[in-house]
Amino acid sequence: MSKFVLLYDCPFDKCDKLWLYKGLTNFGDVKVIDVIPKVTYLGLTKKFSKIKLGKILLRFVAFFQNLRAIIHSNKDDIIVVWNHFGGVFLNQTLNFFKIKRKVVSFCWIELPKKKNYKKIKRCLENDNFIPIINDSNLKNQFIELFNLKKWNGFMLPDVYDDNEKFSLPIYKKEKKYCFSGGLNNRDWGTLIKVATNLSNIDFVIVTDKEDIKSITIPKNVKHYTNLQKKEYYSLMKNSYLTICPLKENRVSGLINILKSLQYGIPCITTNLEVTASYFSKNYSDIILFEKNNDEKLKEKIAYLWNLNADDYLKISQNMQEHIKKKFNPTNNVEKLINELKKRKWL
Repeated sequence: MSKFVLLYDCPFDKCDKLWLYKGLTNFGDVKVIDVIPKVTYLGLTKKFSKIKLGKILLRFVAFFQNLRAIIHSNKDDIIVVWNHFGGVFLNQTLNFFKIKRKVVSFCWIELPKKKNYKKIKRCLENDNFIPIINDSNLKNQFIELFNLKKWNGFMLPDVYDDNEKFSLPIYKKEKKYCFSGGLNNRDWGTLIKVATNLSNIDFVIVTDKEDIKSITIPKNVKHYTNLQKKEYYSLMKNSYLTICPLKENRVSGLINILKSLQYGIPCITTNLEVTASYFSKNYSDIILFEKNNDEKLKEKIAYLWNLNADDYLKISQNMQEHIKKKFNPTNNVEKLINELKKRKWL
């Protein structure tokens, strides 16, 4: 039987990406190498973001995790790494010790900074390394940037969280408001401008402390910073409508989109190829707006805000059915297994 060694970037008992673990167990033995100490990569990075010690600690945690993964695997096993940084660092560790392993590395969601080109190119030119992208446009961007002779990567979309039940859409809310949150690539300037012009609509936003320090918050916007995950998703789940405005044409916000739709709440977002795929064409015109276009965003919020109950429920249910069909975790694992078989890794 095949053996997978799985490395998450967070403690296993707090992980919200267990669909990968559960899916792989259907195709082989899975050994999880947990993070020690019990910290998340993101949490560690944020806690020590102001000092160099943070990077040193993160590398130490990742290196220790890598060593245990190598010890618990052999050349025929497949090491699956959730975090992009973890995958790159594992490749460096393997090269340093001159050890061969087959590696699948998730979360290659954007092009690297120039200072990281050398180590990224080593990964992309390694036949035993498969970077997983979630936006098909990235393939040609990586090939062009690194002048690659062939592409070893594989495309898998982000999927809904199968630990989270799909909620029946609810039209009447205890308190009706629009919710928006996130730390990466959010266009808070456009959203706040729109909220200012829609003074009859209440908004709740969750940002990093630094994200909107130079923006004046209008009275109809309640602003939170750095909430715990449970509080964050509670605000999302109780909202009438969610908004995910993106500044740049790069992958971000997909978890928020998927969570919102699982909760039965329509989500307005910027019209990018990767975000558009999460909505059926029947409703894309009322959900997607062009980047930086505050008038279009205002128009779409006002339209959805004034829907009657039947139309609101119909739209919400349609969006749920679309992601159930197209973005199912089980399908993602099966696609990955088929690709590994095609490459004769299994």
